Amino acid sequence: MKKNQSFLVIAIVLGIGLLLGLGFAWAGLTGSAPKQPSLPQAEAGRQETGPETGPNAPTPSEPEYVDITIASVGDILIHNTLYFAAYDAATQAYDFNDQFKYVKKLLKEADLTIANLETSLGGPEVGYSSYPKFNTPDTIVDALKDSGVDILTAANNHRMDTGLAGFFRTIDVVRAKGLDIVGVRADEAEKTYALKEIKGVKVAVLNFGYAYPLADGGLSINGLPLPAEKTKLMDTFNPQDIGQATDVLARRIAEAQNDGAEILIVCLHWGDEYHRLPNNFQKELAQNLVELGVDAIFGGHPHVLQPAVYLSSAEGRQVPVFYSQGNFISDQRQETVNNIYTEQGIVAKVTFRVEINNSKNQEELIKNNEIISKKPMVLNAEAIPTWVNKKIIANKFYYEVIPVEQALAAQADPDFSEKYPLLNAA
Repeated sequence: MKKNQSFLVIAIVLGIGLLLGLGFAWAGLTGSAPKQPSLPQAEAGRQETGPETGPNAPTPSEPEYVDITIASVGDILIHNTLYFAAYDAATQAYDFNDQFKYVKKLLKEADLTIANLETSLGGPEVGYSSYPKFNTPDTIVDALKDSGVDILTAANNHRMDTGLAGFFRTIDVVRAKGLDIVGVRADEAEKTYALKEIKGVKVAVLNFGYAYPLADGGLSINGLPLPAEKTKLMDTFNPQDIGQATDVLARRIAEAQNDGAEILIVCLHWGDEYHRLPNNFQKELAQNLVELGVDAIFGGHPHVLQPAVYLSSAEGRQVPVFYSQGNFISDQRQETVNNIYTEQGIVAKVTFRVEINNSKNQEELIKNNEIISKKPMVLNAEAIPTWVNKKIIANKFYYEVIPVEQALAAQADPDFSEKYPLLNAA
């Protein structure tokens, strides 16, 4: 069987970039990973003395644990060629499902999966469009949901691409299709974050994007104005003021904590486009968030991968930080923007272990009407490389997100051509 040499070359380039240039490791993050916790074991033959021992003494309960896996992917940047590829002339409808078929299993394995919706859903009446102002068919949300995505982040620099009408319509469409949307809200009475209960544990997902203040009190979102009276509908920070950025995030983190959040996930739209290393602002803000109690940080916006690391808090907690997850899907690539690194992304996964009965009795759990819980421990964090395959066959576009390791491993299979027919296509 003839192997696709171009795929092998691209995969090798991506692998070298991931392993060497970007600081990723195939199996996990760089830095000092936290040790795997060992479950308590009964101590055989141990003798106790004192008032609480003896045949009538209560048997202390051993701690119980749940493991929760959170997955995240990077920028979903729907250029016109992607919705051309999704268009079915027979049904006159847009179906994006095939673009995600190879990563569907990876996304569904997680207990919660997050993706960055870097486009607007302004509706067909506005006209579907690409860069610099994106407007995508609503069915992109159906495809993401079918692929296992649960939450879409929306505090990004393309939020105002179809104006205020598109801002509100995007929220309505995502919710109507059964997904959570975070970083924005339709009304100030709503929350900008999602609070999900998973295996009895409350997980909060927050999302902030950068914006520049305007003289009239509004915000500049990629050069488009968000009016002053609407600025509270989107969670933003000033990328030129680390103190302001830390303060606004601290307030939202405290709100989520007061809401009962036990795991805090923060998704940030930050950094410099096409830069493969985080800037000083990113690094300083990430460390500040770690000290505020955040449990993981997933980043986007640069459209290329940036390093994933563990950051340590003052008390010794290890927090995985993915500075940029790159493009999950887009038409940014070597032949369009002269940058091969825009073709790659990752599925970032973090598994937490949470102790669910960490006290001998209920009274010890409650102080000042607040439940005292143990912080989650990171069992594992990994970056699973992906690559966007693009083909033009008989004047039709095709796109698919390829899990790189899985496809490389399948090269030796006799049915490789059947599993990945477009990788071998001319």
